[in-house]
Amino acid sequence: MGSGPSDSGRIALQEAYRQALASGVLDSYRTRRWQRGPEFASWLTQDQLAVLTEEQALALYRASGGRRSREFGSNPIEEIRDSVDFLLFDTIKLEGRFDECASAGGGFKLEGAGKEFVSYLLCLKDPNLFALWNPHSDRILRRMGIYPRGLGKGNLGMAYMDILEALQRVRQLMGLSDFRVVDEFAYAVTRPVKALAG
Repeated sequence: MGSGPSDSGRIALQEAYRQALASGVLDSYRTRRWQRGPEFASWLTQDQLAVLTEEQALALYRASGGRRSREFGSNPIEEIRDSVDFLLFDTIKLEGRFDECASAGGGFKLEGAGKEFVSYLLCLKDPNLFALWNPHSDRILRRMGIYPRGLGKGNLGMAYMDILEALQRVRQLMGLSDFRVVDEFAYAVTRPVKALAG
């Protein structure tokens, strides 16, 4: 992992984020991803998880950025409940739970779901502790020069721990309040900007 951006690089990123906020670029992203966060989080308590519906599971999946809804919808609701319960409430270490839920051969892996969905559920549960791992987070870590070295060499659970540590640095360096804001920041400053027609 590198040392992070220079002061001027950090200022440029902060300015890009401020401009995205002011222009409304983040409005639809925030609505899709986080507007229903408190409602979604209430579905993820142990009591409510036992009665999670297929419609609720699909809403969580879509909000996480999932694009394979039909494949995800093929999972029986009991398996979805079991997988989410294991991820959020089992007592084994986080990296083990993450790997079992996100890796292709994991015992709690759901069809159509991967690290984005798994990390989104963790972030919903506690946005102060758990970050979202998606293409935007990968891009911001590369842009800031703090992408973890050798990330693809271990299991996904250990990789998530490395990503989490790196995104904590982003949060601290940029003065962001929680990992939902880190996600919005990463989206805002790394999204492709469409050229204006001239």
